[in-house]
Amino acid sequence: MKSIRSEIRRSYFVLIIFTCVFITANILVNAGSSSRYNRLLQDYRQVNELSMMNNDRKISFKLYCKSHEYTALENYYENCSHLNARLSELAEKMKHDRQCKMMYRIVCQVVKHHQELAYSYIQADSLYSPGDMSVLDEVDLEIERCLNQLMSRYLEYLNKAFEDYSRQLNLVNFLMNLILIVGCLFTLSVNYRMSRDMLRSISRLTLAAREITNKNFEVEDIEETAFEELNQVSGTFDQMKHTIRNMITELNETYQMKERLAEAKIRELQMQMNPHFLFNTLSLVIRSVQMGERDTAIQLVKAISQILRSSIEIKTTAIPLDDEIELLQAYLYIQKLHLKGRIRFCLDVRKSFLDDTFMIPPLTIQPLVENSIQHGLKDRVSGGKVDILITEKPDHMEVVVADNGVGFVSGEEEKRSKEKAQVKEKGKTSIGLNNVKERLKFFYRKEDVLRIERIDGITKITLKLYKIEES
Repeated sequence: MKSIRSEIRRSYFVLIIFTCVFITANILVNAGSSSRYNRLLQDYRQVNELSMMNNDRKISFKLYCKSHEYTALENYYENCSHLNARLSELAEKMKHDRQCKMMYRIVCQVVKHHQELAYSYIQADSLYSPGDMSVLDEVDLEIERCLNQLMSRYLEYLNKAFEDYSRQLNLVNFLMNLILIVGCLFTLSVNYRMSRDMLRSISRLTLAAREITNKNFEVEDIEETAFEELNQVSGTFDQMKHTIRNMITELNETYQMKERLAEAKIRELQMQMNPHFLFNTLSLVIRSVQMGERDTAIQLVKAISQILRSSIEIKTTAIPLDDEIELLQAYLYIQKLHLKGRIRFCLDVRKSFLDDTFMIPPLTIQPLVENSIQHGLKDRVSGGKVDILITEKPDHMEVVVADNGVGFVSGEEEKRSKEKAQVKEKGKTSIGLNNVKERLKFFYRKEDVLRIERIDGITKITLKLYKIEES
């Protein structure tokens, strides 16, 4: 059994992993490319500096030949040392290309030959002839020619190396982009499959709700899905359907017994759930899933599941006030999303939570809020307001539901309106003010349980929920 939240987290995790791998690979590839480019460029600079070092060596030698000063001779030896050191550094780098390696050996041999000739000139004996300088000049020309050929060949080698590396880099980038695309497509396919399964499951639940709206309680049970949350709603819905069907059978069998009929009526009212409200809520869930608002869809599923579960799990005629408030909060959350800001709700509870459990008839407060929405504020396009104030008194709990709707008619108009409403609502399962009032009167055995008044454009419904001993 899978959870919707866990499936969403898994798909997000897969997408994040693919993205992180792609970013990391790009960073590594770019860093490697930059490092190799800088390394090859540095090698070329070192080869290019050979020509400058050779010129320095040649100039220092000519200065020595003119002046025969010891300082000029030291400069010559120092320049020769730098040139030889640079040639030694390039020995390993010239092994990668055959022609570069051959030209490198020729340059080393010619430089060595020049240095040997120059040394013999510096250490000349009585047999020395000035004509020997022409040989050194020819060797210098040969060195320059060989260095130019070496630099030219090494530049060709670098160009080829850059081309090969560029092809490899393009291939690597192509593979990384392909992997990222495949990862994104995989994540999208997982999300699509999950959304499709959710929509199918919700559609089956919607069809079952329509059948219940048409009073068809013999409809088949909803098949299980792969999602835990939807199975909870489906199971609760099927259980509600069976419970309502069994309740109807029980009411028909006990119709002749007045006391048992009254108690059965309360239990029936507990089990009644407006199918239109359920259908609208499921439509909100479908719309949230289609718009990608998965967290909202999950919260809606949990809220309607809580309402459905509470409506069928109540086995007594009284529940704790805290449970009724939790049920009301779930109902208000759904209505806020459904009404889209047309009506603002404010729930204010002022009671001692350290006191003993306060028991009231189930589904007592929510019908009053539903009445304000469906009757008082049904034509409001904006600015609607419903305030629910629950205050603890010495001997009772006072519940005030106030709205700025159209209010109630009075006198003969009220009587005629009630008669028309009774004819219109005959056979439906809505929970109205009269039902709440009758239930409270039967539960508390008192008459002053509900009061309706309109003051300054505000309609207020006040309930008195008396404290009784929990049986």
